[in-house]
Amino acid sequence: MHLHHLTVQAFGPFAHTENVDFDDLAGAGLFLLRGDTGAGKTSVLDAVCFALYGSVPGVRPTHRLRSDHAPAGTRTEVVLEFSAADRRLRITRTPKQSRPSSRAKSGTATAEATVELQERTGNSDGAAVWEPVCATHQDAAKEIEAALGLSKEQFCQVVLLPQGDFAKFLRADAKDRASLLRQLFGTGRFQELQAWLSKRAKAAKDDLDKVSTAVQHLSERIDQAAGFSAQDPDAAESQPVRPDAHHPAETLGWARSLLTRAHEASAATQAEVDNSDDVYRKAKQHQHDCTELATRQNQHQQALAQRTALDHKAADHPRLREQLDQGRRAEPLRPLLDGLKRTALALKKAHTTEEAARTHLAPAQTHAEIPQLQLAHEEHHVLRGHAQGLLPDEQRHAELGTQMAELSEKEEEAQTDHDEAAQWLEAWPALQAEHTERVEALGKAADRIPQLDREAQALDIQLEAARSRDDLAGRLATAEKTETKRETKALHAKKTWLDLRERRLDGMAGELAAELTDGAPCSVCGSSVHPAPAQLRADQPTREDEEKARAAHEQAETAHSKATRARSDLAEQHAQALGAAGTTPAEELETQLKAARTAHQTACDQAGELAPAQEELTRLRSESETRTQQRQEARNRLTECQARHKALTQQQHTIALALDAARGSAATLGDRIAELTRAAEHLSSAIDAAQATTAAADRHRDALNDADHAASDAGFPTREEAAAALQPAALLQQWREELERWDKDDAVVTDTLKTQTLIEASVQPPADPQAAADALQKAETQVKSAAGASQQAHDRVTDLTGLITDLATRVTDLQPLQAHYALIDRLARITSAADSTNTLSMELEAYVLAARLEEIAEAANARLQAMTSDRYLLVHSDEKDAGRSGRLKAGLSLRVLDNWTGTVRETSTLSGGETFTASLALALGLADVVTQEASGRPLGTLFIDEGFGTLDEQNLQDVMDVLDQLRAGDRTVGIISHVAELGRRIPSQLQVIKQRNGSTLRPMVDADL
Repeated sequence: MHLHHLTVQAFGPFAHTENVDFDDLAGAGLFLLRGDTGAGKTSVLDAVCFALYGSVPGVRPTHRLRSDHAPAGTRTEVVLEFSAADRRLRITRTPKQSRPSSRAKSGTATAEATVELQERTGNSDGAAVWEPVCATHQDAAKEIEAALGLSKEQFCQVVLLPQGDFAKFLRADAKDRASLLRQLFGTGRFQELQAWLSKRAKAAKDDLDKVSTAVQHLSERIDQAAGFSAQDPDAAESQPVRPDAHHPAETLGWARSLLTRAHEASAATQAEVDNSDDVYRKAKQHQHDCTELATRQNQHQQALAQRTALDHKAADHPRLREQLDQGRRAEPLRPLLDGLKRTALALKKAHTTEEAARTHLAPAQTHAEIPQLQLAHEEHHVLRGHAQGLLPDEQRHAELGTQMAELSEKEEEAQTDHDEAAQWLEAWPALQAEHTERVEALGKAADRIPQLDREAQALDIQLEAARSRDDLAGRLATAEKTETKRETKALHAKKTWLDLRERRLDGMAGELAAELTDGAPCSVCGSSVHPAPAQLRADQPTREDEEKARAAHEQAETAHSKATRARSDLAEQHAQALGAAGTTPAEELETQLKAARTAHQTACDQAGELAPAQEELTRLRSESETRTQQRQEARNRLTECQARHKALTQQQHTIALALDAARGSAATLGDRIAELTRAAEHLSSAIDAAQATTAAADRHRDALNDADHAASDAGFPTREEAAAALQPAALLQQWREELERWDKDDAVVTDTLKTQTLIEASVQPPADPQAAADALQKAETQVKSAAGASQQAHDRVTDLTGLITDLATRVTDLQPLQAHYALIDRLARITSAADSTNTLSMELEAYVLAARLEEIAEAANARLQAMTSDRYLLVHSDEKDAGRSGRLKAGLSLRVLDNWTGTVRETSTLSGGETFTASLALALGLADVVTQEASGRPLGTLFIDEGFGTLDEQNLQDVMDVLDQLRAGDRTVGIISHVAELGRRIPSQLQVIKQRNGSTLRPMVDADL
């Protein structure tokens, strides 16, 4: 992958459009990206990563990529031209951002993120043209990853060696290192394979346990189904003992022996069933004969008792038969006698009704005959008809009064509407002027809202930056003091160490002489004779003293470096905040922001009142027209009501004269008609009552004559004796049924006592059916017991046969399941480091990652040896990290081999410069291995961000030699650094110039220096 050209616009610190031609910078294969702290050197790498993957390294959000210095109308955009996989591509990408909008109420609108990928091809004329490839984020991501062969994480690790991440991988513990390697090499599949094997082993174990459990359950069910103890205790004692579940073959043999015993027991119970059936049949026949004899003897005794009872009842039958005969002869007279009673009651009731009706008549009509009453009734009908004919006139008189009252109300209402409308129209001109002026004022306030909102937002951003500026200024001052203090402490520690080292070198002869032994050769001259050995000084420093001083010096240097980095970061942040806020005090900005927000809120409140004010003005204008029309309509209604009221008054007077003559003394015609109607009704009632009394007297007289003749014909001297002979029909029916029942019972008893079989049974000894029933019950119980035992034995044979068949099937399935589980469990235990055959005690993924780490260390050592003059090598170790507990080994530890001393030590013991050198070598080795793993395509462009300031002159030279080697194979290396020496060594440079209104880029090649 080679980068050719980059264009950034309103991106990060770059307010305008900046261009970078990597082809010009890469002429020598190596270029330097330099600039002040906070100028935006790393932002160039961020732009490359954003163009390719739509996001920047790390976890920074994409909505903060827009430059704070850019004009509002300039859109943030990044264009990158590059080549990969024999393709020349150009990608244009914009993040999600806000833009000015005249249509939006807030004055701004949100523009969504966009992407466009193009490929350069040749047309028919041979000229290069850019053809579109895709314009969606998903399709662009697929095309980029297919062309580069790297994910974003891999790209950031192998192409953009990022600032501050050099030593992270070197000093990481096994857990963090495994996480990074898993992400870069995608070894999660090995972890999934390990989990899959464990899951398969568990499933195989579950299958095996399921079959073993089934065998155990079947053996328990067979043991329970065999159950000889209840029927044959001796057989239960001799029953074979059930084997345990670990011997399935023995379990099958044991089960089959139980089946044989069950067949034998079933044959024995069947013979017992046959014997008990014969005994039961004999007992059943004896019980039947005994029951029949007892029944005949009971029937004969019951017939004798009934004979005695019937003879006792026969004494009262003559009297009962006479009463029954008289009741039957009187029964046909019952309707006539009942009718006579009804006519007497009806006559009495008619007399009472007539007397009550005559009490409502006039005194002169109380004793009048029926014809006189009928004549008076007809006169009342004539008078009532005349009054009813005048009812419409009376109703019309009342309606005229109602209409006149309504007209009076309408006249008053019309006068009120006229006066109200006239009063409102007098005040309308002043009201119209007032509302028109208010609408114009509120409209001007609404027009100022966007400008006031922009002013408040700008002041809010400036105030936040001012607060950050003031806070960072204090922290920067503290950091500068801390840096100075730690620098002094580091210089003092270095001087102490060098002084101690010089004193030790001066007294080295005494130190060597202290190690001499008589007869042993000298390590300096080789002589075994030591005539005048040097004397050890009293204050001679030892190697341990020198090492302690050197360690203290390195510790102080590390602290000084941290303080310097902290001060540099704060200075960069303070410069950015100062550029955004300026020098205006925060208190003054707060006052300005408060005033701006108050003005904006006031304008918003006034704008909110504009629409209601406009609606109110429109409503008032409409009401003015309505009021004018209302006044004219009220005037017309008033004139009409006055004319109609006069005409109705004349009509009402004419009708009143006719009604007064017709009503008489009554208040209304209705009252007069009611009086005539009540009098006519009373006459009619009296006439009807008199006629009903005459008819009732005729009916009662006829009923007396009919009753007397009927009693004489029935044989009764008088109708009173006939009435006395009457009896209730139910009593007569009871007497008749009682006599008929006695006759039937007498005949039945007589026939029963003459039956020969009963006579013969009565002379025999009394039968004992209970004894026969007890014998039958005993025989039946024996039959049921034998049948139950036989059925139980048969069911046992059936159950055992089915269970043993299932058991044989389960035993057959058990052996292949055991072999399968043994194989899959061994593989799962080996991959999870739970088996002794895994001598490394490493899980599968850890083993694969360890192999990758060995490749990375080998690739890194090829450069680390050159950078450190063959002193250091990175050594992979499968031991656990220091302080880590547990049995498993991660296999991802790194140590440093010091060839000068032959010792292997922790990477944390390296100095700052040594750490950078080892980290750079490791990062380059990691880039080589990841690239080979991901796509195998060579990297044409590589960036290295910071860290060179920790190197001394010799180490810097060694590192530069290695970087020169990286340029081989048409590779371009970009270095980001503040180190002045690199500025002198590398002629091709891209300078980032920091300014108050945004940074700019200036490429410089040999001709520009």
